[in-house]
Amino acid sequence: MEKNEIRAVIKYLCLKKMSTKDIHSDLEETLGESAPPYSTVARWAKEFKLGRTSTEDEHREGRPSTSLTGENVKKVEDIVLADRKVTVRHVAEVTGISYGSVQKIIVNEMHMKKVSARWVPRMLTDEQKRNESTFRG
Repeated sequence: MEKNEIRAVIKYLCLKKMSTKDIHSDLEETLGESAPPYSTVARWAKEFKLGRTSTEDEHREGRPSTSLTGENVKKVEDIVLADRKVTVRHVAEVTGISYGSVQKIIVNEMHMKKVSARWVPRMLTDEQKRNESTFRG
């Protein structure tokens, strides 16, 4: 589940007057290891109980990212999709983008993760990930 979806569930359960502890237990039971920590549930529950309506993050000022441009995302995407066994280090060397930024692009922008030395979309089921033919291009 995405952060906003989890926050919407927390908001809904707060509206139902469910305790923070019960909300967290419910999320852990449903989401397992993907459930947010208790402190996160408590913070959002408090916000919603105080009248917050939005599940979006507040806008924060900060140094703008110069590596997460559309051009850089396209460069990384082209390399990874051409060879899913490519390493983050290699992509960083070829593109001149930092290792951390390449990793952020692959994981956060392309929604992929490394499985058995290959980059695969995160939306695959466990069975699809085990089926080697899924990875053949």
